[in-house]
Amino acid sequence: MFGKLFLGVILVFMVGCASLPATLVTKSKDPITDLTVILQHPQANEGKYVRLGGVIASIRNEQQQTRIEMVAMPLTADGRPILHAQSQGRFIAYVHGFLEPIEYAKGRLLTVVGQFSGDEPGKIGQYPYTFPVVQVSGEQLWQVQQQVQLDDPFWTRQPCYSFNCDRWGNDLMMPNFGVNGRIVERVVL
Repeated sequence: MFGKLFLGVILVFMVGCASLPATLVTKSKDPITDLTVILQHPQANEGKYVRLGGVIASIRNEQQQTRIEMVAMPLTADGRPILHAQSQGRFIAYVHGFLEPIEYAKGRLLTVVGQFSGDEPGKIGQYPYTFPVVQVSGEQLWQVQQQVQLDDPFWTRQPCYSFNCDRWGNDLMMPNFGVNGRIVERVVL
């Protein structure tokens, strides 16, 4: 009985971790999630639903909408941009209304959903670039959370070379007074 309950709790937790936020649900069951698909066949994909995300490169509030230039990155199943992944290119996301530039600042991670509506000519620096355009119907800002992950902070396995060792070849556990760790980054809501 306890085993089934424990398994049920674990399954609910795992499904909950991989679920898509309500703001990123589209009308299409399988929206385009890879910008390179749009870049390769722009006319064939016009009007289709997309879920794209990445890093905000710039933001500009216009009279009726906000224009966000994004550097596209691959997404996880729950819509989070994958940190340190290779860029897929850039696109423009138009959001109806005003967005606070401090909240949607350059360098923040953002995922948007909406419809691909064609291309817009522009420049990245002095380089001419054709930006795919998404008319946004939902968006989700993400935060990067940094944690220090310690590796065996107190006990470390040391090789054993004496008669007191475990006869099955297991190593001797010795205290480790040095701190071994690394910084781990995660994308969170």
